[in-house]
Amino acid sequence: MTTDAGLTVPDHCARALAKARRAGVDVAGALAVAHTRTGGADLYLLVLPDRLELASPGTLMGTGAGRERIPLADVTRVTARDRLFRSSLEITTAAATVSFPADRETAAYLTALISRRRTATPDNTALLENLAALHTAGILTDEEYATKRAALLGP
Repeated sequence: MTTDAGLTVPDHCARALAKARRAGVDVAGALAVAHTRTGGADLYLLVLPDRLELASPGTLMGTGAGRERIPLADVTRVTARDRLFRSSLEITTAAATVSFPADRETAAYLTALISRRRTATPDNTALLENLAALHTAGILTDEEYATKRAALLGP
């Protein structure tokens, strides 16, 4: 198991990542991947820096492939629910609650990871450096530079 900022990545997530790649699911940029089988079809949950994606390759029994995106800004709550035999990850938005079955360790890991991503501040280092270069080159005035820099740094 590897670690992600102090969180131990469950074996299930590593196996799910490999399985998603084999199934042709685009996992580029994913911080974590979970897998479940529902209604005879494979379903993957991808945690990306700014969103969650539910992906189905649709390779079994003629089911259609699809991908649903949930911006992290839309997530109002995420919890791991323990069930009798299995846990689930409950992702709540203003519009709906999505339940993704997972083992207890994976549900707890994804809950912690998604919670951290929801409250993470964006890394604007590259944007600040680009802004400084534009100012140095004379493309931005001192006032424009100060305004845009303040907007990137936030309150």
